[in-house]
Amino acid sequence: MTPERWQTIDRLFNEVAEIPLARREDFLAEKCGTDDDLLREVQSLLKAHEQADEFMETSAMKVVAKDLAREKTIHSNFLGKTLGHYKIEKLIGEGGMGVVYLAFDEKLQREVAIKILPDDYASNDERVNHIEREARAISALNHPNIVTIYDVGVFENTNYIATEFVNGRTLRHYVVKGMDLRGVLNVIIQCCDALAAAHNAGIVHRDIKPENILVRPDGYVKILDFGLAKLTEVSAVNQKGFDGKTGGMIIGTPAYMSPEQLAGKQIDRRTDLWSIGLVLYELVTGINPFKKKTKHETFEAILSSDPPRASSLNSEAFFELDRVLTKTLQKNADLSYQSAAELRSDLMNIKHDIDSVSSQGNSLNGLTSNPQRKRLARYLGAAILIIFTVFAGGLTLYFYSSKNASIEAEWKKAKNIQLTSQAGRETFPHLSADGESFIFAANTNGNYDIFLQRVGGKNSINLTEDSFNNDTQPSFSPDGKLIAFRSERDGGGIFVMEETGENPRRVSDFGFYPDWSPDGQYLAVDEKGYDRPEVRGLSSIWIINAENGEKRKLVGDRAYQPVWSPDGERIAFWFVGEKDSQRNIATVSVEGGEPVPVASSANTNWNPVWSPDGRYLYYASDQTGNMAFWRIRIDQSTGKTSGEAEIVPTPAKFNSHLSFSKDGKRLIYVQSIIQSNLRSVEFDPQNEKLKAEVVSITSGDYEVRRPRLSPDGRHFVFDLAGQTQEDIVVIDRNGMNWRNLTDDKYFERYPVWSPDGKNIAFTSDRGGSHNIWMMNADGSNLRQITFDPQSVTIPVWSPDGRRIISRRGRIGYVILEFDGANNLTQTEIPMEKDFFYGNWDWSPDGKKIAGKWNDDETGESGIGYFSMENNEYVKLWTGESGMPHWLPDSRRLIFPVYGGLFVMDLETRGLRIILNLPRQSIAGVGLSRDGDLLYFTVRSAESNICLLDLR
Repeated sequence: MTPERWQTIDRLFNEVAEIPLARREDFLAEKCGTDDDLLREVQSLLKAHEQADEFMETSAMKVVAKDLAREKTIHSNFLGKTLGHYKIEKLIGEGGMGVVYLAFDEKLQREVAIKILPDDYASNDERVNHIEREARAISALNHPNIVTIYDVGVFENTNYIATEFVNGRTLRHYVVKGMDLRGVLNVIIQCCDALAAAHNAGIVHRDIKPENILVRPDGYVKILDFGLAKLTEVSAVNQKGFDGKTGGMIIGTPAYMSPEQLAGKQIDRRTDLWSIGLVLYELVTGINPFKKKTKHETFEAILSSDPPRASSLNSEAFFELDRVLTKTLQKNADLSYQSAAELRSDLMNIKHDIDSVSSQGNSLNGLTSNPQRKRLARYLGAAILIIFTVFAGGLTLYFYSSKNASIEAEWKKAKNIQLTSQAGRETFPHLSADGESFIFAANTNGNYDIFLQRVGGKNSINLTEDSFNNDTQPSFSPDGKLIAFRSERDGGGIFVMEETGENPRRVSDFGFYPDWSPDGQYLAVDEKGYDRPEVRGLSSIWIINAENGEKRKLVGDRAYQPVWSPDGERIAFWFVGEKDSQRNIATVSVEGGEPVPVASSANTNWNPVWSPDGRYLYYASDQTGNMAFWRIRIDQSTGKTSGEAEIVPTPAKFNSHLSFSKDGKRLIYVQSIIQSNLRSVEFDPQNEKLKAEVVSITSGDYEVRRPRLSPDGRHFVFDLAGQTQEDIVVIDRNGMNWRNLTDDKYFERYPVWSPDGKNIAFTSDRGGSHNIWMMNADGSNLRQITFDPQSVTIPVWSPDGRRIISRRGRIGYVILEFDGANNLTQTEIPMEKDFFYGNWDWSPDGKKIAGKWNDDETGESGIGYFSMENNEYVKLWTGESGMPHWLPDSRRLIFPVYGGLFVMDLETRGLRIILNLPRQSIAGVGLSRDGDLLYFTVRSAESNICLLDLR
């Protein structure tokens, strides 16, 4: 429907509504003439005006006309009253769909939000049935960015919806008060996550607006009123194309309705994308460009006018953001974004650009909105660079010969570019010698394949599409004509194929992480393929002839990820120390001999790569809190290092798997975005059942690790991984009142309460090496209690408070015992050979210490305990899992396996799942002292491939 057509219908409706009923038919016949469609549209509006209680399957404009003719009756004040088991406490807000109160659920002892629906929603009304159906569908989503619906019911002829209560502000507050661009993008990206989940389940919100989006004080976003959305009947085979019509109850706010809503067209997920784009525009500029004095003028603006560029209203809104907003607010939905994931991807790219500029200390104005200014800035920059280069080049020639001049540039000046943006993990990138293309592994069809993509391009080519097994860890040969990779096909091993993916052949029936020798004749591989620094197990470095498969062992027993030096004389790798369990870097001659250590600090150092000129060794390290890239000057011939290690700045908190172009001016790597947040749920330990819905305690861009609930059940303590440090934080049980107990450059990890709740013990490196420290519960009286040159970590307090057991490197354990004067005595417990045990939780009866075991010889790991009575380790379960926690009876353990929580009985060895969160990862499990509260962290990680570019 065109704006002109609507104006005609609207004008006729207003005219005929003033005419007595007896004359309306003749009036319309005269005005409409032979235009039967016009006659039907006006008659339809008149019918809506006269029969306000009926549902209509028609356009949004007609429904708005209906609402203009009828004011809904809102319930009288419910303050102080009880609705079933909900005690109404205070008014939160009200609108056309009802009044919202804060209430207390006396049955489950929690705060809830109660929406009281208007009086004309009778209990047998189809509208209530409709809302109940949608509420069930939304509840099934269980998405952290969607307000959870607890209950939909009727009590004494009053219809209500009970939802999670969120203590936060709506986006309307931030439209008025303002929000920085980074904050805006964080909010809308989270909204896209929620919409993607709902749309994939066949649910369209249809009333996205600032008032329906809450932001908690910690920055976490919650979308409201999904329970009032339209549930589209989408079958499994039609997930990609919504086909729901706007029949039934039409819901929406005029100023945020999409053009297809107003025109009465089919409604699908794209209507939400229009609305969220409009919310984004309003947050950036402070105005809704379509909102006018009257509804009719608003409709006309939505259907026919284009908003001004956001950059003309906000100088921080640069060109790329203008492009996204223009696409989002297209009148033709086919030309707009087709999915929330697509919009999210573009917003993430913008956010990464902003983060990259900020990490280099520049203003956001550097991301100019004007392309002409952008080009001018580039030309001026180039001119200045030429002058500077000539001057600097003269100095370089004066002090050094051209042969010895380093090709290394200052990476802090590099541009950070995100190359991939698909959902999930893209990993193991390898850059071609010319730096113009790269290969990587990604899981797109249920298994990992190897892809080839042009730098700057968006389309990737699947090189192993014909393989139904995992193909990973690709590596270009020096001449770029071959690709070596790990494959699980035909029993697994190292394979080589042409750069086009043709003619794959097996080179070896074992090996991981193949790396070519500079002459292209050999491959260095590791035996086991551990791709994360937290794993351990026996593994050796081997050299394999790429042509005939002949092999020889170079070094072992805990060595991983070999890389060849540019001169072909040495191989770098990372290893796990046999005594101290630290991950460190070393190099070894290709002829064998003693490895030479490179990085030997008490941090995690892994993933080494040589610079193309051989003058530096790069590696990943968490020595500043994040897993960042570092480099140190090295002599290729001897492996000896010189100077101090220096950091390579990147915007992400976790970086890995780097690779260089031959000129050393492009560095490709994996940038992982990791979030870990705390959840809790009421639990029945006797029957091993959840008693309520899972509740979010923290949310947002956090890495909450190893939470512990205080003995009185009132506070959580955990270590929080920040941008450059890791600190101890205490929060209230409901997630409020964050308090940093430590806030400095040191690593503080593994906090644990004393049984009386007066002290917190933890691991810290503030003394120069990892040792056990202690402080009062409020953070005062900080003191060191172990002074061991070995790494002493993971304190576990005994139930009587008299002892702490801690891990001492790979040697074993130390038990610290307090006497009446708080003096300590130390007793050592040795570790079995080739067996590693990680202590975690002392049983309430004081007899057992639960934890995880690793058998280095077999490579197996699992859950078990150390018996204090028998002085022995007991294996209970074999498999990948998180740390276990005791139930109050000291007979059962609860532990996570990926997205599931399991309970095991030690006597029967029976295993029972009590919670399953598909496609998520659970860790940090714990219980309150009485077992009535279960808590855990939920971890999410997305990996994309990025490029540091100095060209």
